Amino acid sequence: MKIVYVYPILAHLAGTERVITDKMNYLADNAGYEVYLLTYEQGSHRLSFPLSSKIRHVDLDVRFFPLYNYNRFTRWYKELVLRKLLRKKFKVFIGEISPDIVIAPTYYVDAISIIAECPGNFVRILESHIDKRFILANDPVNNRGFLKRIRTSLEQCIGTRYSRRFDLLVALSQNDADDWSKYLKTTVIPNVVHLQEGGVYSQLVNKRVIFAGRLMEQKGIFDLLKIWEMIHRLHPDWYLDLYGEGELRERVVLKATQQQINLRVHEPTDDILKEFCESSIFILTSLYEPFGLVLVEAMSCGLPVVSFDCPYGPSNIIHDGEDGFLIPDRDISLFVKRVCELMESFELRKKMGRKGIQSSKRYSQDEIMPQWINLFNNLIEKKS
Repeated sequence: MKIVYVYPILAHLAGTERVITDKMNYLADNAGYEVYLLTYEQGSHRLSFPLSSKIRHVDLDVRFFPLYNYNRFTRWYKELVLRKLLRKKFKVFIGEISPDIVIAPTYYVDAISIIAECPGNFVRILESHIDKRFILANDPVNNRGFLKRIRTSLEQCIGTRYSRRFDLLVALSQNDADDWSKYLKTTVIPNVVHLQEGGVYSQLVNKRVIFAGRLMEQKGIFDLLKIWEMIHRLHPDWYLDLYGEGELRERVVLKATQQQINLRVHEPTDDILKEFCESSIFILTSLYEPFGLVLVEAMSCGLPVVSFDCPYGPSNIIHDGEDGFLIPDRDISLFVKRVCELMESFELRKKMGRKGIQSSKRYSQDEIMPQWINLFNNLIEKKS
């Protein structure tokens, strides 16, 4: 079976990139599929995470990001030319390899359109890595100025229209699947999570709370800072370590520098599990979270977790009071109270941490990937 994953550029050390890489590697190494990673803006950027030698990576070299160097009208014209070139190169690529399945995420309109318009008897699958309501709009750049908001809304409509030509959408939660179900057939398969292995877990003794994720508005960074200021007044001997990059990074670093609140900001790391194992509590303050990959990763390291009950992911992962605390959305006072409870009780941390290790196994490759393989086999059988 030939499977093609279409992703413009795979260069960020982020959750979606890790998930896609892990799935491709499993399908190539364990299932024996012929897997292709098709990018078109990768260029000389290094891949986010190691790719199996059995996977063929092809870059079509059609780069849209340099267009921002031009004025609006030149950019519009050149964008049309590049989209035409992308469609042509993609069609040639498909004709050469004759894939069985082609997969793309929901938030790249160009990728969705070239797959939808390309002739060929292959199965078309969309993967939803972000709730439908927030596609494209989650990027603050897309919301700066009237014209950009109009463009974002237009691309959302275009992406939705093209999605009707796909055979299936795979969502991370039933709520998101329901949102998409009026446009095409849907199913739910949770993310594969890179779990801690080898029996090495956190000892839960370091006075260290950890956050990992993009430093952007969607992650609730302003609430996170407010929460930590309140916690620091109660427990000044604990530290908060943030791992991530994003448009709010400079503001967070400035606050950490100006105020003595034991806040440390780090670059993203490709070994975040090691940092989890050296921490004692994980917190997540997102405004919305399609899944919550880092929640499961932290739990697999034996950390109790605290998260807002935002739409839609955390409530599908955390069993409140058992392997972590699920806080009513934006209830900052209760969030602070629950984190302090964990800080003040080693036994509570240990009890929740042990539960978390067991709970995280629901998202292992051995649990999730057979669902993908069964799905692929059924779709190909129906297509034939």
